[in-house]
Amino acid sequence: MYTNIRWRKFGKYLVKDKMASIGIAIIMVTIITAIFAPLLAPYNPNEASDTATRLAMPFTSGHILGTDSQGRDILSRLIYGSRTSILSATIPVIISGVISIILGIVAGFSKKIGGFIMRIMDVLFAFPSVLLAVVIAAILGPGLFNVCLAMVIVRIPYMTRVVYTDTVQEMQKEYIEAASAFGRTKFEIMFKELLPNVLPSLIVYATTLMGVTVVTIAGLSFIGLGIQPPTADWGLMASNGKNVLVQGDPYVTLFPGLAILILAVAFSMLGDWLRDLLDPTKK
Repeated sequence: MYTNIRWRKFGKYLVKDKMASIGIAIIMVTIITAIFAPLLAPYNPNEASDTATRLAMPFTSGHILGTDSQGRDILSRLIYGSRTSILSATIPVIISGVISIILGIVAGFSKKIGGFIMRIMDVLFAFPSVLLAVVIAAILGPGLFNVCLAMVIVRIPYMTRVVYTDTVQEMQKEYIEAASAFGRTKFEIMFKELLPNVLPSLIVYATTLMGVTVVTIAGLSFIGLGIQPPTADWGLMASNGKNVLVQGDPYVTLFPGLAILILAVAFSMLGDWLRDLLDPTKK
């Protein structure tokens, strides 16, 4: 039950779980970096320097992480790239979550409407999520808005399934019968009784999906269907770096690749911790 969720012990569980602490710290640092990027970045992320400083090695004077093939400072582009990574990871999942809550609860509450909704979800389930994202992004065209819209469409079926499954289980419990017996309306039962009890599972799943979304959108940018140049984006940086990888300059791809990996793992750590925190069966 929702009332058993151990939010009062939030700090205690966070301190005990070192991995969760690290994950939250990484996410917070990334968010702060994204907000204060203009103050933290030593250079304009899109400003190319002269030929002499192109592909400068890490720890070169003035460029701690080196420069890319156009002479742009890699550290500055990583800092500004955190903006697109955080936005593209969180906004699509949040929007998908809101839509999925409505669809999942309505589908689980009403068998007639539920059958129609879940058949549509099954059609979307038939396509691998990454392939579906590529197809939608290709149809809509590149750009941050279109990529986020593609991820919203891709995430809805999975999140709706989580809400629907929990709703069907909760509908079998006595408190739903009691609420109906006391004259609660359908709207009140769905969004006052059911919602608090299906929300924890969705929060955990959504947090984990944020990490997957970071990787997916970076992949779309890597193949040219995501963020477009000259915008600083980690996936785009990795794509640009592949052209000089064979020349002995792996750091151009390595640093954005590590940033993508670290942020994705951080969201996974947070999701695992929330799963334990919100599990009412654990003491």
